[in-house]
Amino acid sequence: MSKLNIQPLEIYKKREEFGLDNTKNLLSEIIESNKSDNIRQEAIKYLGLICMESTSLKKACFDIFENLLITEEGVEIKREAAKAIGKINYEKGLKPLMWVLEQDPVDYNVKLSVLKAIKRIKFEEPEIQLFINELDSRYTSIKQFVKDELLSLTPELLINRLVTSLRKKKYSEEHKIEILKLIGHDLSSINVSFKDLSYLKAKYPEIVDELIQNKALILDIVTLILNQEDSELMECVITIFKILGNEVNNDLIKLLLIDDFIVKKNAIFLSGKLKLNEAVDFLTSNLDDIYSEVTIASIVALGEIGNIAAVPELLDILNIEDISFEYTDLDLKWFIIEAIKKIYISNSKASYDYLYSHLNSDNIAIKENIPIILGEIGKAEFVTPLINLLKIRNLDVKKNTIIALGKIGSIEPLEHLIEILDDIDAYWLIKKVATDAIYHIFQKNWYKVKDDNNKLNRLLNKDIAILTEYLKNKEDENFKVKLSLIKFLETFGEEPALSALLKRVNDFHRIVRIHASNAIKKIEEKLEESQELENSS
Repeated sequence: MSKLNIQPLEIYKKREEFGLDNTKNLLSEIIESNKSDNIRQEAIKYLGLICMESTSLKKACFDIFENLLITEEGVEIKREAAKAIGKINYEKGLKPLMWVLEQDPVDYNVKLSVLKAIKRIKFEEPEIQLFINELDSRYTSIKQFVKDELLSLTPELLINRLVTSLRKKKYSEEHKIEILKLIGHDLSSINVSFKDLSYLKAKYPEIVDELIQNKALILDIVTLILNQEDSELMECVITIFKILGNEVNNDLIKLLLIDDFIVKKNAIFLSGKLKLNEAVDFLTSNLDDIYSEVTIASIVALGEIGNIAAVPELLDILNIEDISFEYTDLDLKWFIIEAIKKIYISNSKASYDYLYSHLNSDNIAIKENIPIILGEIGKAEFVTPLINLLKIRNLDVKKNTIIALGKIGSIEPLEHLIEILDDIDAYWLIKKVATDAIYHIFQKNWYKVKDDNNKLNRLLNKDIAILTEYLKNKEDENFKVKLSLIKFLETFGEEPALSALLKRVNDFHRIVRIHASNAIKKIEEKLEESQELENSS
């Protein structure tokens, strides 16, 4: 049988019998003459392995692989040739590998194989820069490969090269974003906790110095390209700025008063994330900026910083004297409420007297927002002042107060909320939110019923009975109020609730009938389960 009929694997296995030179010749002949690309690929693979065993064969093998890499059109043959050049670790192989990368276009699979081969042969200054150039590759596999290999460098070397690369004008914003991400990831890997930077400064002083020396460059780039929706970028940028610390804080604060909209907004965002207390006054001066995005960024940043001194400034934005005023941006209101909530949560021992004082304000616009803030903070001490606020006739103030009481979840307001249902003059919306608030209070306290708390049991069961009777007898009640009552009884009602729900099965409103029927089924299922448990015990 002709030796050319032997498969590449068999030739490789019999290399000692054939001798390395003859084995090389046999595999070379298959590469040159065989019509099957799969067999040729195998031959290239095993020829590469043969050359790894013999220094004397490297030159001859390299010439074969170089020729294949440059002249072959088939992607898989090119890939296998690139892999082989990498395996034999022949430095002259860098030239044809680089030549392939200069061609346009380059198949991404070939490119990845070439990059892997280059890494195996040499990974010094030119090759490192080549990999940094590929950080913005549109191919995920290539981008991830170069990232992983770059991260294998010493932190001092990598960060120096990355920071230097930020100066390249030919790099796009997307490219610089990838560089910043890699700097952040590398810093995170060598400094687990940024509460104490002494380890980083002691072990890697060159890195800290590198960042400080280039702080102006980093700040300029970051404030131009920061994208708050890119969470990975945000995390990495914050990591960099935490290490820069006081070295960059003053420069960052100066940007809070410039005219450039994008830079200012990003500087504001960073000031908040870095919790720069010294930025509070500058941030409050931006609360009435002509750009709503700058105003919102300032509000959010003040919430992140958590300085209690910012509350009056924030609350003042809600202090609109014209009660017919409608917010041009309703989101602004909620950003303010969320910021004030965060500030008070950050200051657990702070007094709430300033908020309480506005409960007696003649300004309805601000009075209706204080209950929302108190409800969001959610402390039990707010219950009494909120109950007192229920006497206010203004619809929005009352609605927001009721919702806040429901969020807090204390049982004290229950009797006052039930009284609202009995008020024939109460608007249906107020009755609905009162019922929903009762539902939330029950949810937060229902678990205590199982703890043999007799006083609480009696109170809650009494309220369930009152709501059951209300649903049964108030035929003309608004259907949305009925739906809230049905939802309540479905969750907390027992057998006595069925009579009220049966009446609503015949309600004139179709959706009420459907929900009542579903509630009956749920209660009956609960009763059956309870009976089964009793029987089994």
